[in-house]
Amino acid sequence: MNKTALSALAAGLVCLSAAQGGSSPEKQVRETDKQFMEALFNGDHKELDRIIHKTAVIVTSTGSIGDREHMIHSVRTGATRVRRMAADRVHVYMHGETAVVTERLHSQGTARNQPINHWLQIIRVYLHEDGRWQLISYQSTRIKAG
Repeated sequence: MNKTALSALAAGLVCLSAAQGGSSPEKQVRETDKQFMEALFNGDHKELDRIIHKTAVIVTSTGSIGDREHMIHSVRTGATRVRRMAADRVHVYMHGETAVVTERLHSQGTARNQPINHWLQIIRVYLHEDGRWQLISYQSTRIKAG
């Protein structure tokens, strides 16, 4: 391969990398997860609509099962309002085109006009589809504080 062709190939790979976000899949998942959590905190239903997959399954800390529309509606109408969130023990596990995020979360706010102040163990599953990471499943379980 001549130098011109090699240079063109290298330039093409750089452009392809930039077009795909230029970062590792784990970093992309972490960024999408951060955007999801910020949208949840800020009540940004349009951003949630972008991030949550059309066939997502949501399991709340009360055990109820819903879909993406239920979660987005809850945020859009103010039925769920997060006032404070603090997460720790955040881990990302990559499995090809699927990623699992786990964390412990202290959440405060309101749900259906009732105050909430819960410690939760959270699992979020992301699927890489249509060139981006999308939330395909969310589940939270109440745990003891601290």
